[in-house]
Amino acid sequence: MKQVLCADIGTSSLKAAVIAEDGSILAYSRKKFLLKSTKYASKEWFPSFVNACQDMFSENPELKVSAICISGNGPTLTASTGETLLWNEEADCPSYSGKSLFIPRIITFKNKMPEVWKEAETIFSSTEYMIYLLTESKVTIIPENRFIDFWWNKEELLKAGLSEEECKKLPQYAFTGSLAGRLTRKAESFLSFEKNGLTEGTPVFCGAPDFVSALAGTATLNPGLLCDRAGSSEGINLCTPSPVYSDKIRTMPSVIPGLWNAAVLFKESGSKYSAFKKKVEREAGHEYQHQDLVHLCLSADGSNQTYTDGKYLLTQIALDVRNAVDILKEACVNSSFDFPTEMTITGGQAANDEWNQLKANITGLTIKVAQCHDAELTGCAVFAFTGLKVFENFTQASLALFKAAKVFKPQDSENNSF
Repeated sequence: MKQVLCADIGTSSLKAAVIAEDGSILAYSRKKFLLKSTKYASKEWFPSFVNACQDMFSENPELKVSAICISGNGPTLTASTGETLLWNEEADCPSYSGKSLFIPRIITFKNKMPEVWKEAETIFSSTEYMIYLLTESKVTIIPENRFIDFWWNKEELLKAGLSEEECKKLPQYAFTGSLAGRLTRKAESFLSFEKNGLTEGTPVFCGAPDFVSALAGTATLNPGLLCDRAGSSEGINLCTPSPVYSDKIRTMPSVIPGLWNAAVLFKESGSKYSAFKKKVEREAGHEYQHQDLVHLCLSADGSNQTYTDGKYLLTQIALDVRNAVDILKEACVNSSFDFPTEMTITGGQAANDEWNQLKANITGLTIKVAQCHDAELTGCAVFAFTGLKVFENFTQASLALFKAAKVFKPQDSENNSF
């Protein structure tokens, strides 16, 4: 049975797993970053990947990897020399008004780090930079042809002020699931193949931006399927057979030709909770386990103001989710599919049963939790196993690899405490 080494570059950590072609998670590791919001953030990605591999393969020496696939946050930009403009840093390009998610950030990168821009041969996304370190291949990954409008073309780059020569800093497009390159012996200066169960020449397949990988990893690739991608930021995503237009909805192509993804985004749900947790820990003088703090907050009876504030915050996040679902439902009222009654959740929030139940209660939807909470990793497996010809296409692969570990049904109103 083939196995794929999958990794996802997040905002605060790198997650990695070895996933089998039946969807089993054979090994898992998460490495926190220290340099989150600096231009040197990328300096932690590869060492974190190496350390995650060491953990997984030392504990599971029988693992034998057939391929590697990586996803990452976007639109993060990284120079070939490692300097980085993270996705959550503000882009300053008021003259640009097109659809591209990348062009404003490319211009911002150039203006903010002019010497780096001048010296760098290539500008990558986070995923592509990791592929470059592993394989020496230079690619720009695009999930599907229609994404060009949201990435760039040469004409748009020239209009934005780049020169012909500067346009060459951006590598040629390669599609998600295609072969990016093969693991090189040069990477051994960082990575001991024998200790980490890897061999020179192991194929490295093109992954995707993390939100695309998460949708593949939750099998949200058929019309009428709904996903809550809940991490530092949060997005409620609905797969649709045609574009959905609304001021409050970001509609982009699906990785599946002919389908679309309608999303309502709110950027700071997980970040607000993380800030609250840090505040509570500073006041208490000790750390809290995530599960314990959520329980204390959701059980608050008003006698402790800190926990009461936490209960309000968690409830407000769940209400934001309900509002997002309502926006999508209203926009799809005349669609050809029935609006879903269930939603898959992935990301850090998915690891907490009480929080999941709260969301089920408030939204009125059945909440399904993926076996792998970090669905981006399963999405990477979808792309790699399709590239290996284990599956015919991404839809078939996602249905085979996605596993629901837990299901939370809305409780009766008398049992709700919000």
